[in-house]
Amino acid sequence: MNPELLSANLSLVFMAAAGGALLANVIRATRGQRLLPMVDATAAAGLLYLFGTSAFGWGFLPREALFAAYAAIFSLLAAMAILRRTGQRDAGAPLGAALIQQAALAYIFSPEGHWKQALSALLAIYFFIAAVNWLRGSEPDSVVRDDPRPPLFPPKRVRGLREFAGAGLAAALVYVFAMGTGRLPVPPSPEPAAQEETAPDAAAPEQAAEVDEAAKVEEAPAPATSYKAAAGETLKSIARKLYGKGDKWRALAAANPGLKPGAKLKAGQVINLPNMDKSP
Repeated sequence: MNPELLSANLSLVFMAAAGGALLANVIRATRGQRLLPMVDATAAAGLLYLFGTSAFGWGFLPREALFAAYAAIFSLLAAMAILRRTGQRDAGAPLGAALIQQAALAYIFSPEGHWKQALSALLAIYFFIAAVNWLRGSEPDSVVRDDPRPPLFPPKRVRGLREFAGAGLAAALVYVFAMGTGRLPVPPSPEPAAQEETAPDAAAPEQAAEVDEAAKVEEAPAPATSYKAAAGETLKSIARKLYGKGDKWRALAAANPGLKPGAKLKAGQVINLPNMDKSP
């Protein structure tokens, strides 16, 4: 059950009902029969926490721990019912109702993917009928009938602490399952997919930088293959001017046979420039 589906204002009302049921069942447990009142008290405590999560944002108990706790209580009650049946004793309607109650609490705190609308609607109807029966009252425990036939005049039903506590719990469960029916939680948007979509954008600047570097390499001008000399220049002065070293005149001389290294060139005279990557 997603607590966000519950109304915060109504959750306060049902918090009061669950708190009252918790207190009433603890008092019942101290006065006599202990098993069923304590089971009802655990259900009231779970509902109190659920409504507190909706009203006040409680989150100090892990959902998985609550699910495991109510599943364990259900398993213990089921084992007791089986032992009573094998011992040819009637398990009793109260124990059966407690089994359904604990199964409902385990279902409430189960993973959200297990929340089914049809089952929620059936549980809402069941607990609505249970709430009505609790409000009608129950027969006194002192009334014992050996005759299986119904009495001519049914005994007067009583409404006490037990009945109002049971009605409060049942009404709270009706509200929970009614709110969950048809209002299942919307699954969150897949974050990994969003991250995968944004990953290319993060890598885009790097790719753009690589493209720019490649464009710069492609746009770099090819090395010159000729040079127009100024008046009075020599191969040595040109080598020193173009390559920074005067001893490169040998490469210039090899590329321009017939020109002497010390000969002065005329203005505008074209000389060939060697490929210095291949020259010694």
